[in-house]
Amino acid sequence: MRTLPLSEVKARLSKLVDEVESRDERIVITRRGRPTAVLVSTDDLDSWQETLEITSDRTLLAEIRRGIRQIERGQTVSYEDVFGPKPRGKKRSAHSAK
Repeated sequence: MRTLPLSEVKARLSKLVDEVESRDERIVITRRGRPTAVLVSTDDLDSWQETLEITSDRTLLAEIRRGIRQIERGQTVSYEDVFGPKPRGKKRSAHSAK
């Protein structure tokens, strides 16, 4: 994560927005040497908001933890047990994978 002063961010905002969007980068913006804001992509923001929603839902969080404990104890169910045999698709040749 890069740190830049507000004056530099103002001068280069368009380029910095492109960098944040295309490189999945985050930029800490400082004012008088102190961090005051962060420039992030909308994908990052959406992900963080979704994480906050999940962690604030006690019921959902308890279910996730219960599922993790079941996995750790080997209490899992196979794909086939849930959905039946896996569909057979076309096999890709070495040439078509390129």
